[in-house]
Amino acid sequence: MIQTVVLITGANRGIGKGLLTAYLGRPNTTVIAACRDASAEKTKGLRSLPRGVGSDLILVPISLDIPESATNAVQQLQTQHNIKHIDIVVANAGICNHWSPLAEMEDSVLLAHLDVNTFGPLRLFRAAFSLLQASNQPKFVYISTSLASIAGLETSSSWTTAYGVSKVAGNYLVKKIDAEYGSLIAFSIDPGFVQTDMGNRGARANGLEKAPMTIHESVDGIVYQIETATKATTSGRFLRHNGESVPW
Repeated sequence: MIQTVVLITGANRGIGKGLLTAYLGRPNTTVIAACRDASAEKTKGLRSLPRGVGSDLILVPISLDIPESATNAVQQLQTQHNIKHIDIVVANAGICNHWSPLAEMEDSVLLAHLDVNTFGPLRLFRAAFSLLQASNQPKFVYISTSLASIAGLETSSSWTTAYGVSKVAGNYLVKKIDAEYGSLIAFSIDPGFVQTDMGNRGARANGLEKAPMTIHESVDGIVYQIETATKATTSGRFLRHNGESVPW
């Protein structure tokens, strides 16, 4: 039985952990959980997650703001774990840790967000590219945000400018991947306003107790969009977790 191999960044919490749980529970699936800290102490909860028949978990350290980190992790997958292909890469890891009007945003803030949210997925794509090419139907999925919709700026009250700009740039890279590589399915997806650490901080900033959507609801939608994605119907698009299109 050929294993389906899925790599997920930011897999230690939030949406990343939800995606890891969903895929690891399937049969004959190898899930590569990429975490900034993949030590046994920090990933104990991941190692104890239920596994489908014939499924396996591999943990690797990836810090997307360190240029060589993704490359080193992929080399480790090949030499230590005999990984010969990757079917799905989910670029989930990201940061959103600054809130202010544009006039108060310093260069260093934007650069930090670009380093993780834009350069990070690019580094990940380059590192995993040869293994994606070895898949029969490779997919590269970028967890984006509705805050990256330029068309939606007029109705958005968010002060997360650095986050939004970095995700707009990430969306461009995904669209470019789709355009340049005919055999590769690549798309951006907005997971929704989800009850993660990031989502709940945003909710409280807007006077809400917590974000309205559970991680389970979001993950179910994301997985469905990934599993049903084709080059003709999905690749190069910016979607919501429920399949609706997000205006660029």
